[in-house]
Formats: sequence, structure tokens, C-alpha cells
Amino acid sequence: MLAAEKEQSFAALSVCLDLSPSHGGAYRAVVDLARAVASPILSFQDGTGRLPCEELPLPLCCVDMKTASPWRRFARLSSRQTLVATAAAQSPALVFCHSLFRSHNDWVRRFCLQRGVPYIAIPHGSLDPWVFQNKRLRKACWMSAFGRQYCREAQLMLFATESEKRKAEQTLGFVPPAAVIPWPVNALPALPTHQEQTAARQRLGLPLDRRMLLFFGRYHSMKRPLETARAFLDTNLPDAMLVMAGFEGDVTAEQLRRLNWPKRDCLHVLGPLLGESRTDLFVAADAFISWSYRENFCYSAAESLGFGRAVILSPGNDLCGELRGEKCGWFPVDDSLESLSQSLRAFAALPRDQLAAMGEAGRLAAQKQFSQTSFHAKLREIMSTIRETKPTKPRSRSTC
Repeated sequence: MLAAEKEQSFAALSVCLDLSPSHGGAYRAVVDLARAVASPILSFQDGTGRLPCEELPLPLCCVDMKTASPWRRFARLSSRQTLVATAAAQSPALVFCHSLFRSHNDWVRRFCLQRGVPYIAIPHGSLDPWVFQNKRLRKACWMSAFGRQYCREAQLMLFATESEKRKAEQTLGFVPPAAVIPWPVNALPALPTHQEQTAARQRLGLPLDRRMLLFFGRYHSMKRPLETARAFLDTNLPDAMLVMAGFEGDVTAEQLRRLNWPKRDCLHVLGPLLGESRTDLFVAADAFISWSYRENFCYSAAESLGFGRAVILSPGNDLCGELRGEKCGWFPVDDSLESLSQSLRAFAALPRDQLAAMGEAGRLAAQKQFSQTSFHAKLREIMSTIRETKPTKPRSRSTC
């Protein structure tokens, strides 16, 4: 068989939850991986996404879970949903399965077991111990009934950082076969010029004379947008501004705007920005901040580095472990408000040439660690290893 025919015959399938751009990093990861391996996408749509997925050069099939009962949504599909999913999946040679705590995980395990097909589990930070602080009993029961078996039987578990991998092992209580592959972002060939930064701010209607710190992500309590805004305002940095943009979650843009009273020109709260406006945000910024409780990767932080922007990352950002030696930002070792304020003051006071040097270090780090080329090569290596492994027969006669 020719090499090209061999690659084509090794068809992969990507399985995910509710494919929608409003899900941020999880959506980007599904699309990036599917594009890299030319995989069709099977999405279990529960209606939590706020935007339809973009037009993709890949087949997309959906299983409607919007009216499903809690048991069908979180534990096991109905016979009708199973038939729809199985028909859409066809006959893949490998399955990539994103996220945890839903019935699609058990369906993937059973589907692959019946057919002797390997699957790769991608938890997206769901095994971080912090995740179990919310709805702990329900998640613990799900892991006991479905999750650990699903993780044990995976051919491989895929993590975005070494820190995410270590925390997953802590939660599971065993060390699964695993690979660490950071998600890809595009790094600019050079830092944006002052003229480009000025033009971007003018298009966004932002002040030109202030140092700009960017928060870009969902307004969700896990990402601590309220705490970030309060800390910035309380630190009182007269020559700096915080610009916040993203989709609303359990925190609204109006809640954030109410913090800015009496109205000052140092906090700007925007809605979700896409396309060219999104690019303008990164060009307009001087640095990026994520003070999340937990981020297993944080696409926005990696993307900011690619634009040559320094970063302020909380200890909950797993990217800190990959970046501490790069001199591309501030990485406090504790989660206190005092540590956050110190980082904010350091950002506001740093001379511009030193801030630019931080940005350049970040841009080079993004080129080295988060490139599309490296991402594709590592995935091809994994798929090649799995393809060359002797296929195993189904271990039982159980059905999907």
C-alpha cells in the first residue's frame, strides 16, 4: 500500500461536547486537532453554546442532547441516541474524545471496545483537583461509575501541559499512558509597531495614552473577572487601563461595568470580539492577565505571547510551569491579592523597553513551544505509533 493510501485508510474521528465558539478554548482545541488530523467531528449538542460553529472544511455530525434527561446526558445514551451516534461515527481507526463528565465518554468506550478501535482521551483540565470543589459528590460518583474505567481503557491520555498531567495522575490515583502536546497558536514574525498599536486602539475606540492590560476570556467566576477588575481599580494605576472582553458566563458585563463607578477611564468592559476586532485587541495591548483559579492551558495567554505581549498569570495557570524560565511576564507563586497587586504595579512601572523585551521573549517562546508545525508533528507521531501497533480484538461482546 502506498504511504498516501495508508494515511487515508487510517481515519480518525473527533468526538466532543456542544461545538460552539462561545466555549472558547475547548472549541478551538477540538477544531485545531480535527484540522490537524483531517478528522470529521461528532458533537453531542446540549444547547449550552451561544454561537453556531464556524463553517469548517470538515464533516460535522451532531447528536441532539438538548431534551435528554439528566441520566442520558451525564451517564448513558438512549438506544435512539446510540444509533444516531454510531451511524455518524461510521468506521474510524482511531477516536479522539474531548472532555469528561458526560455520557459521550461511556459511549466512546463501548463503541471502541466493540470494534477493537483505540481511543485517545483529552480531559481539558477536568481532572484538576480544583474541579472537584464544585458538585464534588456528583463528579466523584461519575468517576467511580464511568470515568476511571474510561481513562484506564484509553490508548492514551492527551494533556496540554506537564502540570495538567501531574494533577490528573493525582486525581486518578494511577499513571495512565500519556502525551503532553500544547495547543497551537500563531506567533507574529515581529513585535507590532507603535503605529500598528495606535491604529488598533483607534479602531477599538480605546485611549491612546495609557498602558493597556488585557483580560480576554469568558466572564466566568472560575476566571475571576470581578476579582481581577477590583484588584486593578484598588491598586490605583493612573497611567494604566484594564480592557476586558469576552462572552458572558455566570458573570455579566454589566456587573463588571458597575465596578467602574464613579466612571473612570481605566476600566473598559467590552463584549465578545471576533475576527479582526479580536486581533486588534492583542495588538492594542501591552500585556495580558489571567488570574483564573484554574487554566489547563489558556489559549488567550499563549496567543498573547504570540503577539509579543507579556503576561501576568495566576498559579492556577498550568502554563506557568512551561514559561517561568522564559522571562516573558509575572508568575506569582501564591494566589493572594497582594501578589496580584504587586504584579500590577510592576507592570505599570516597568520601562517600555524592558516591557518590549518581555514581549519579545514571549513571542520567541510561543514560536518554540506552541507552533502549528510542532503540534502537527507530535500528533502524526502518535498516530503513526498507534497505526503500527498490532490491532487488538474486542475484549467483550458488550454493545454500545
